[in-house]
Amino acid sequence: PEAVYRAYGADHAAMQANKLLSLVFVFDGRSVLLGLKKRGFGQGKYNGFGGKLEAGEVMRACAARELREEAGLSVPAAALVRRGVLNFHMLADSGMKGADGTIASRLEVHVYSCSLGDAEGEVAESEEMAPRWWGCDQVPLGQMWADDAHWLPHVLAGGDVLGDFTFADQATLVSHSLDKLPPGAMQLDEQRTRRLRVDHLVYGVPGSLDEACAAFEAATGVAPTKGGAHKGLGTHNAIVALGGAEDGSCGASCGYLELLALDPAQQPRPERVWMAMESVAARGEPRLVTWAHTPARGLEACAAAAAAAGYQPGDVQSFSRQTPDGRTLQWQLAYRHYTEAMLPSDGLVPFLIEWAPSCAAFTPAASAPRGIELLSLRAESAAPLEASASLAALGIEASDLLAQPAGAAPCSSRLVARLRTPKGVVEL
Repeated sequence: PEAVYRAYGADHAAMQANKLLSLVFVFDGRSVLLGLKKRGFGQGKYNGFGGKLEAGEVMRACAARELREEAGLSVPAAALVRRGVLNFHMLADSGMKGADGTIASRLEVHVYSCSLGDAEGEVAESEEMAPRWWGCDQVPLGQMWADDAHWLPHVLAGGDVLGDFTFADQATLVSHSLDKLPPGAMQLDEQRTRRLRVDHLVYGVPGSLDEACAAFEAATGVAPTKGGAHKGLGTHNAIVALGGAEDGSCGASCGYLELLALDPAQQPRPERVWMAMESVAARGEPRLVTWAHTPARGLEACAAAAAAAGYQPGDVQSFSRQTPDGRTLQWQLAYRHYTEAMLPSDGLVPFLIEWAPSCAAFTPAASAPRGIELLSLRAESAAPLEASASLAALGIEASDLLAQPAGAAPCSSRLVARLRTPKGVVEL
């Protein structure tokens, strides 16, 4: 809150820069390699190895580079296991500044681990760090950052973490929240989400789109931007980008989230309104209606293969529109997502989309506000065998999406997206 920033005498306007960083822990059995920071940010403290994401890098490449530079170990990026994401809010000068001199008040740290057996080279001291092996039950928490005592023991024991920490200064931890996850949870969610090839999620909202955008911003801390109207389909939307494991909250590798509402300007209302929005409006509750999938083999080939396998994804149709700066955005869709009764497997089976390659720089995901990462997309199905067959026809592994509870199938189906936002983890 602004009042907290003012209480600590911080210039809030000058503290908006966001920094993405990596952090790597190397294990050798029950020992972990830590480094004593010799200079700069965190000097005099033990930590894992890592640093700032450079332009054009993905997170794993950043982590592998920093480990090589700071400890002399070369590890393939694919050998790095995702263990968590930690957000730090620095209420005073963090000591970490951008090239323009602005203070990095928000640090987003992506945590990885690897085995010494996956590394080449010898552990060596660098200008930045003095490496030393420690027993996992003997790490020097008293010589580490104050937050480490809250989350590092869980990681050393094999678990994963999502954490949020606020520091008054480099020594004083003001508050924190922490989600302790089971071993392998982060890596498994990342692998599933990548294979789903999400282009965007459709979040249907009743009533006013403006009110829905305000409620979304209040819940997540990110304000959607208006997208446009779907002429002849009765709806309009607003969007936010969805980063993934390799680009975090500053990216859009998982496409975008679309807040979809009935468009009052389209009167009389078209005969068929898509995405079951009349049902969403009638129930008066927002919900994740469905999602869009970008086929790896191409949209037309995927649609043809699905039809041959007995699933009809809808006819392939071409669309285009002008962007505000005069460029032409082109894409193709295959869908039959109109009324609730027509949603394939209650919306769990996606429609297909493919953007023209020439438009990659200005798709909705490329232009939408950033700040949110898609952690996972999971579903429960009232008819899991039918949903599994339809997903398989589209080339989607059903187990990557369906998370059936033990026992009988649920009475109704639902999609659940877990989002990492500036205000913590939010489920839609």
